[in-house]
Amino acid sequence: MKKLILPLLALTMMLAPTKTNAQALEQGNVIIDAYYGFPNLYSAIFKAAYESSNSTGLTLGSQGPLGIRAEYLITDKVGFGIDLGMNSSSISYSEADINTNIIYDYKFTTSKIGAIFTFNYHFVENDKLDAYFVIGGGYGNRTFKFTSTDPNYIEESMESLIPISYKIGGGMRYFFTENIGANLALGLGQGGLVNAGISAKF
Repeated sequence: MKKLILPLLALTMMLAPTKTNAQALEQGNVIIDAYYGFPNLYSAIFKAAYESSNSTGLTLGSQGPLGIRAEYLITDKVGFGIDLGMNSSSISYSEADINTNIIYDYKFTTSKIGAIFTFNYHFVENDKLDAYFVIGGGYGNRTFKFTSTDPNYIEESMESLIPISYKIGGGMRYFFTENIGANLALGLGQGGLVNAGISAKF
């Protein structure tokens, strides 16, 4: 199913009419998108790294990428916006101390919060469909935390050396009514490789 998303999006954009008497968006519109994305890359890395280990009670937690974005159209084709997103991953497991054979619990968590400004260029004019290219950049800080019940374990926490985030890609919205629709976006950076959700137009 995932492999069909990109070709389907490309086909939709190619077949969509470029001129009609009505269009989904116009100058002055404000669009709010709520979205959930995938994959969560850190969760996939954790799973691959620890699945084959000798650890017991392995538990993996994952949230996001998820977020909300808003856009204001300064012309019928150009919009500026802001995208607020987050994601988190955690892994917990138990291991026996090689000297005492006492079992201790360990946990590793990481989370990222990002706030970027975006520039969107809308290249489809249709009364239902909106398709656009997006580029953006701004703040993004990832934190890492290591904890354990082992009294000899040194707990650590770290943050991003360079707290930046970005987005390059494209997306589309399909409006079921005049003001409510669904969104789908593909790209690199904040929001994951693929994200989808609901949209509201004002």
